[in-house]
Amino acid sequence: MSKDDKVNEDNLAAAVKAMEDLVDEAVQVYELDKEKINVIDDLYNSLKIITTYMSFSVDLHPDLLGLPEHTRVILTSALDILIIRPNFKSEQKRFDQLSLDETTNVLRYAIPVIISMARADRTIKNKKISFLREGTKKLKRLPSSSAEDMTVTDSAIHVEKVES
Repeated sequence: MSKDDKVNEDNLAAAVKAMEDLVDEAVQVYELDKEKINVIDDLYNSLKIITTYMSFSVDLHPDLLGLPEHTRVILTSALDILIIRPNFKSEQKRFDQLSLDETTNVLRYAIPVIISMARADRTIKNKKISFLREGTKKLKRLPSSSAEDMTVTDSAIHVEKVES
């Protein structure tokens, strides 16, 4: 075996090894893409339950999706992304159709905003419930009596009991 034959065999072996490495990397990338799809589906379904219940929509900064500055972007409670371009044309995307970077950007921005909205909503509801609870407590201080026992004390009104 000549020196050139040995070099050729080494080159061929290196090329075959490189192809095997390429296949291994491609398989790993494929598996990661499948996992990404499953994770995003799970995230989408779980988050949609929360956002639909709360009914909040969030204005997003267009930079989060790589859009021009004067574009309006809204994340709806159904997790749709509504994009209104400066020329007033609009398009709609589902949250789970975004790229991995866009998904990450939107979540980093929207989750704290939704938490803030939920806290404000909780505070308002808590105040209203406290008001109603206090009103109920005040009304319960009335002596308990049935409707028939209550009499009208205004002498200008004459009430007769109607017998059937």
